[in-house]
Amino acid sequence: MRTVRVLVLVLALALLGGCGAATTHTASSGGGPSATLPALRTKLAALSSDECVTQPGAQAYPNCGRFVREVQNVVPAARAESGSVASPDALTRAADAVDAAVNRLAQDSCVGNGGAPAGGPDACGPDLTALQASFADLVTAVG
Repeated sequence: MRTVRVLVLVLALALLGGCGAATTHTASSGGGPSATLPALRTKLAALSSDECVTQPGAQAYPNCGRFVREVQNVVPAARAESGSVASPDALTRAADAVDAAVNRLAQDSCVGNGGAPAGGPDACGPDLTALQASFADLVTAVG
């Protein structure tokens, strides 16, 4: 039975960490407990310990391309769980703020595609700091 639980968790995390998924603004119509909410919480907890969350934005941003993509990819899963959390409105606001911060990072060339980002610390530091804050709000909203 433990092996089955571990497999389910691993599969759920793999789905949450998908590559290149575009964010959507679709919420589930549920209202009851979700089978994937624990996996989402596990993924968010893992991302919360990343240096891109724990270090100052201006210092960390050059190495945060993977983190930004991971956060961007987890937003649709969080939105899908809005019917299963205590405050769906807070989750939606946080997800919108994460999307906006990710967009600013991209617009300011703060996320490198396999190399160093072109953007500088004057724009990218505050952009990553905004993502850190909105991500923390998302974590809180998911619970």
